[in-house]
Amino acid sequence: MQRTKEEQLRDLYLRDLLVGKRQGPLTGKPSKDKPHLKFYPEEALMQSFPQKTMYQYLYDLNKDDLDDIALVFDTGFDETKITYRQLFENIDTVAKSLQKLGIKKNDKVAISFANVPESAYTIYALNKIGAIACLIDPRIKAYNLEKDLEDLDVKTFIGISESYKNLKKAENNLHLENIIITPTIRSATKKLPKTIYLTANLLKGNQPLSLNRNWSQFIAKGKRKALSVEAVPFEQEKVAIISYTGGTTGVHKGVELSNEAMNTLIFAHDYLMDAIKRREVFMNILPQFMVYGIFTLHLALCRGLETHMLLDSSPTNFVKHLIDLNPTMVFGGPIHWETLIGNPSIHKGCFSNLKAPVSGGEKLSLAKEQAINKELKKGSSQEFMCNGYGATELCGSVSLKYGKRNKDGTIGRLHVFDNAKIVDPETKRELSYHEPGELWITTPSIMKGYYHRKEETEKVLAYEDGKKWFISGDLGEIDENGDILLTGRSKRLFVCGLNNVYPPQMEELIYTLPNVDKCVVVPVPDQELREVPKVHLVLNQDDEKAREEAISSVQSVISEKIGDEVLPHYYEFHEQLKYTPNGKIDIEAIRKDDLQKMQLGQMSKQLIKSK
Repeated sequence: MQRTKEEQLRDLYLRDLLVGKRQGPLTGKPSKDKPHLKFYPEEALMQSFPQKTMYQYLYDLNKDDLDDIALVFDTGFDETKITYRQLFENIDTVAKSLQKLGIKKNDKVAISFANVPESAYTIYALNKIGAIACLIDPRIKAYNLEKDLEDLDVKTFIGISESYKNLKKAENNLHLENIIITPTIRSATKKLPKTIYLTANLLKGNQPLSLNRNWSQFIAKGKRKALSVEAVPFEQEKVAIISYTGGTTGVHKGVELSNEAMNTLIFAHDYLMDAIKRREVFMNILPQFMVYGIFTLHLALCRGLETHMLLDSSPTNFVKHLIDLNPTMVFGGPIHWETLIGNPSIHKGCFSNLKAPVSGGEKLSLAKEQAINKELKKGSSQEFMCNGYGATELCGSVSLKYGKRNKDGTIGRLHVFDNAKIVDPETKRELSYHEPGELWITTPSIMKGYYHRKEETEKVLAYEDGKKWFISGDLGEIDENGDILLTGRSKRLFVCGLNNVYPPQMEELIYTLPNVDKCVVVPVPDQELREVPKVHLVLNQDDEKAREEAISSVQSVISEKIGDEVLPHYYEFHEQLKYTPNGKIDIEAIRKDDLQKMQLGQMSKQLIKSK
């Protein structure tokens, strides 16, 4: 929703109070005072949001520089460069092909891509004709795939080869009229590797034999010169994207996001990353089957960056890609950035272009952040770690700790158009500065709701002060500069005896220990105390002596910093922890394993050797 003139003037008045241009009292409530505004220029507060579709916004920002490089598709064996002119031509071709299939405005289309150019073409083509892109993880199992497609009731599925095997298993129970599959490396230029890849996928059953399901046949229809396609006009609050959450809470939910939600988020970043200039290099590793992948791709292309789409998004080769490309900006998760720590490949000058090394998706511990910053400095990075915070329901990020401009250990301050408050979970009363409670956020990029899930929507959205607020489930506090400190997550909070246990608080302490690589704290049932903490650990150096020392160190640091009442009762050591498809530690899966072991009588106090 567009900001009113009154809201703009109110924000400008608050900024004048905060910077001392005016005299007057503040309320002591972060959502009323908006302390983050003092760090933004006056003109930012008076801006109007882009009232355009995602496609039109992208086109208008690049129409005068069509010969710049938009995408570089990196398969690992070659690179394919695509200009902005070619990007828009390919979008038009796909849009015409979609219309030939009968896809029209407001139709929902399931798309299941990795980090490939065809993903960009399809997303923007659907947006151009007013259809809705429904994001499906190509790795999703057949059972969940079937449930998601049934929920959406889509008639068309477009995806990469890797998505086809499970689709075939679910296809008989669905009502799909169109299935279009493209080889993942279709945009590569070298013919021999493409032939080998295609043959292998045919043998695996990942590539359909029918020409009607072939991407090349599909886009051939859109290349006919007699066809034309007009971009649909912008409509307020029209859903552009449905992105499914990871489902780690047990409920898989489709998040409805509008054009203005995505565009306003991109617009806000102009005031965050003003050092990033057109034609600089963006290293893109986040795939477009998640909203963070769409957000980062749209951000880079709207900024006119040369966007390198890396097919290999694994943490294993992250540092190699970072050194080879020496990009200006890159978004990754803690699982990626932690591979910098102690990496022998890092040398002076290897990160000399890096202005925005951004981590998000999961909290990066302070100890890890400091260790990563040492490596960035060693590689001559222009900036230290930038920690983002957000949610799929918020279309991506709402705050950013930009290097050393914000307080260490925080998630930084809000984007210019956003607002936050700390609420007492019981009374719903807004708290003051430094008072811990539940974090609520309002932003122009907030979701419309969960698709076909009214009850789930009502659990996380509240309407107060004429605004729609997202109840994050995170616990935290806000200081006088607007820096937000996360202290835990209410959904992970559990009670041990008479004491609240905040697992992230324990994990933060455990990560300060020298031999700890990964850790997660989960509750397990206890007859006397209801639930007690169990610590799952991955050690850098792992042997019996190291495990004993780790247990002793964890007990000591928790006893000293938190108290003896919540000391861990169980420990388990792993070579690696379980992760969700989005790259987060899979806490729910770990908890289920623990419950099963306890039911089987396989859990003993203190030390358990992971099988």
